[in-house]
Amino acid sequence: MRLTQFASILAAGFVAAVQALDESPIPGYGVQEPSWEVETTPGGPKMILNGTVQQVHAQLLEINPNYDDEFAAVLEKRETTVLDKRDDIKCNNWPKARRGDIEAGIKHLRGVSGQPSNGPGPGNCGRVSCSWGAAIWWCNDNTFTKVLPSFNNIADGAQVILNNCQRGGVKLSGQDFHSDNWNVIVRGDSC
Repeated sequence: MRLTQFASILAAGFVAAVQALDESPIPGYGVQEPSWEVETTPGGPKMILNGTVQQVHAQLLEINPNYDDEFAAVLEKRETTVLDKRDDIKCNNWPKARRGDIEAGIKHLRGVSGQPSNGPGPGNCGRVSCSWGAAIWWCNDNTFTKVLPSFNNIADGAQVILNNCQRGGVKLSGQDFHSDNWNVIVRGDSC
């Protein structure tokens, strides 16, 4: 039964990934399904999972049904990341998403341990979070694979967009460019 459920989740994740790969958030950019190096138990072996944070979280719960409880204490102890100075923020240049739905995506990103990896660019993007029509994309403009210390780095970029791009109302979008040639996009999307 568990194997069937896990296979169903992987199949659903594959279909979602194929749909996501059809459309880049930036014309001319490539799209890659994000890879996540995650522990299934605190201090345990690491594995590579693919998909959005929501898809990876579902996979982790299938592998370890106690994942949330086991990592709750670990994640509470994690240091808060420092928001690095960013080079440029562009606001409301994409279809807009509801602030609350983006905040939920940020919370999901902060709740997963591990390191995100995005293949070489320039212009290589992966949709790391998508629910209720609100997406967070991570793009790599380096000519080499970019690995970040944690998913908090992407969450921080999305938070910078929320802090700077809401001009009244409940919807917004934006792009936050990091000085190390990667960027985060918050936008409305199909999910």
